Order: sequence, then structure tokens, then C-alpha cells
Amino acid sequence: MGRMINLAQTGESLAIIKGKLNFFVTFDTGGEVDKATLSAVFKIPAGPEYCKPFEVSFGTLTGLIVSDGRSRIGNVLGRVDVFAMGVGLVCIEFEIPEGMVVQDIISAMHTNGISVDGLDLNAFIARKIGETREQLKPYMKSKAYYPQTRKYSMLKLETYTPPIDQAELKVQYGAEITRFLSGESTARRLHGKEISDKLSHDISYYDEDLFLVSYEAAFVKGCDDYFIDLRHYLELGLVLAFLYQVYDWKMDAEISEAFKAIKLAQNTSTIGNLFSQSTRRLEKALLKVSEIKLDILDNLEDLMNPLKVTSDWYYQGAYEHILRILKVKEYESIVTHKIDALEDLYSTAQEISYSKIALITEVVVILLIAFEVIAFLPH
Repeated sequence: MGRMINLAQTGESLAIIKGKLNFFVTFDTGGEVDKATLSAVFKIPAGPEYCKPFEVSFGTLTGLIVSDGRSRIGNVLGRVDVFAMGVGLVCIEFEIPEGMVVQDIISAMHTNGISVDGLDLNAFIARKIGETREQLKPYMKSKAYYPQTRKYSMLKLETYTPPIDQAELKVQYGAEITRFLSGESTARRLHGKEISDKLSHDISYYDEDLFLVSYEAAFVKGCDDYFIDLRHYLELGLVLAFLYQVYDWKMDAEISEAFKAIKLAQNTSTIGNLFSQSTRRLEKALLKVSEIKLDILDNLEDLMNPLKVTSDWYYQGAYEHILRILKVKEYESIVTHKIDALEDLYSTAQEISYSKIALITEVVVILLIAFEVIAFLPH
């Protein structure tokens, strides 16, 4: 019979001796930029792989974590990863001060108790996003940015107390780990099924390790030999999920244009439609949608396939699990459905337009024949 999961009571929090708290924030850089241009902008050599980002470091900074009136200072490492596909990823890594408990970290995350170099964490990230966009602005066709960002958290424990193994961590601190993975700080009592579900998504290789992945966060114990690789696949999954959200936003804009074009066509006479902008609007929308479709087929489909991303069977399985947990395929299906719908809409509108033109042509031909016949009739 399986071991019971203990719902840890208030105050029973895991104390961290050495560990790191990571934040990953995805954002829209303004559109796709070729790697040669990115290399010139950031003065970094371009690698051959499309999925490898340009890592722009901003060095070692000072971080502050405040919870329940207690302030802890620690070092912070930061960088911005810029991907050619048009997405950026701000990565912030805090060294957790010794003796801090997991509950204090959870509380600080939900009370704006985390700052970097004197700025609130969100304000600091917003500044870095603005700086990156400013550098890329001269190379962007569109000056509009997807307004949303996505923040993802990861807690990595190296040493802690009590010094128990990964199995006991799940048993004794399953509720606390679940709260971190769920991205919430409420004191509600968690259901055993919710805890079991969160603790079941472990992609670690060795039995003594933990790499729990949820939609909102990740919790890691050990995994030292292969942590960097797993983090890379997690970051790639976050970037792909966000890119599809950007495409969804762009698709909504093109659908809105198509809707306006159809309304214009409905309110215009048959002859007027020959000279109106409705058909041209639809064609313009379809061209933009075709660009998105080609980009998905040319670049993203390969990145969605674990077999093409890595040849290692373990990493293939881990990456596939990450894509599933982050709902990347669900985001992709939303975008492809809208592409198909808009293409069908354009085809229908085109058929209606052609039928109207054919009808007008037939009428004109009949009138011309009639005029010729009348002209040859004896006066």
C-alpha cells in the first residue's frame, strides 16, 4: 500500500541551507530577427542552432527577500535570452540566504517582497524588457508588442534541514511543495489528490533526485549532473508556449480585419465591390496569416518534435513531458484552428466575389450582344 502524504501544518516549513530561486519571464521582442542581426546587435557570435538564444548577461546584482518583516540579502545573477523566433526570456537567479524557509519564499513571492538592485522584481524585469526592445526596435517592422508577459518560478535545493531524501520530502512536505508548484500562498487545506497530482510530474533521472514540473513552477532537488540540460528544455518549452500566445494575439488582429472586410462587402453594392477595399483587406490578412503558418512549418514544428531537438532518449521523454505540462500543443492547436478558419473564410469570400464578377460579366456580355443586334436591325 502506498505511503500517506502528510499535510504539513502551519510552521512546519523546510529550512534551506543552500539553494537558488529562479524566475523566468517570457516577453515579445517585436518579431522574428535573423541570427546575424542579433549577433551584430548584442556583439555575441551566432550559433548554428535556431533554438539557441543569445544570452545577454547583466552580471552579479544584489537581491533582497522580505517576508514577515524579516529581510534577507543575497547575490543575484541575471541575463536576457533573445531568441531569433521573436521571444525574449529574462532569467533572474537568487542565491537563497542560509536558514530561510520555503514558506517565507512563497510569502515573499506573493507580497512583492522580492527586489533586485533596489527595484521591485517586476519593475526590474520590466526595465530589462524595455532595454532589450529598445535595442531591437530599429530592426522591427511592427512597433506593436504583445502586452502580456509570463512569469515562471523554479526553486532548486542543494542542502536543507531536516536532511531527508526525496521520498520523505514528498511525504513530510508534500503540501508545501504543492503550494510552491501551484503558485499560491493561501492557507487553504489542500486535497490529497491535488498534492498527489503535483508530485507525480517528476522528470528527474536518478531515484534520489527530484525535478517536479507544473504549469506555474518547478521544484528541484539534486539533478546536478544534468540540471543545465533540463533547464534548457524547460526554457525552450516556456518560449514555445509564449510564442504561440503571441501568434494567437496576431491572429485575433487579422480576424478582426477580415471581419471588417466582410462587413464592408455586405454594405457595398455588387458593382461597388469590384472597386472596394474589402477583397484587398482579406488578401492582406491572409498574407500575414500565411507568414505565421510558414514560420510554424519551417521552424516551430521541428522544435515541437523531441526526436528532432535531441537524440538522447531520456531528454526526449523529459522534453515531451515539459511540452505537455506547459500545454504547448494546446496553444498550437488554437493558432492552427484560427489559421484554418481564416483561410476558409477567405476562400468563401473569394468564391462569392468571383461569382458576383461572373454574374456582372454575363450581364455585360448579354447587353453588348443585345446592342449589336439592335444596331443591325432595319430602322
